[in-house]
Amino acid sequence: MEDFKFITLMGDKSANFTISTSSENLRAFADYLINKAREELAARQAEEAIEKENAEKFLSRKETCEYLGVCEATLWKWAKPDRRYLMPVRVGSKVRYRKSDLDRIKFGNNPTVQ
Repeated sequence: MEDFKFITLMGDKSANFTISTSSENLRAFADYLINKAREELAARQAEEAIEKENAEKFLSRKETCEYLGVCEATLWKWAKPDRRYLMPVRVGSKVRYRKSDLDRIKFGNNPTVQ
């Protein structure tokens, strides 16, 4: 497929050129483009799946404190009814925090804790 790379690199719109090829070569080039597009699509889908998986993770209280660099008292203050800045999710008797919520705090608007 090295023969086809020059065509994909010649994306300059001001270039004028003529190509003569056989139907066999044209079909091979089309297959090359289709396979390349499929590979790129598969890579994008894999990245999206990883992002979705990370966003749906739940962290324990200790992991959350380490991730945000705060103490447990801060988590408790953020969950108070008058603040509701970071609400925990209860799974049975365990307290967990959504990673997507933690990322919002860590990379978005940071709280002002008094």
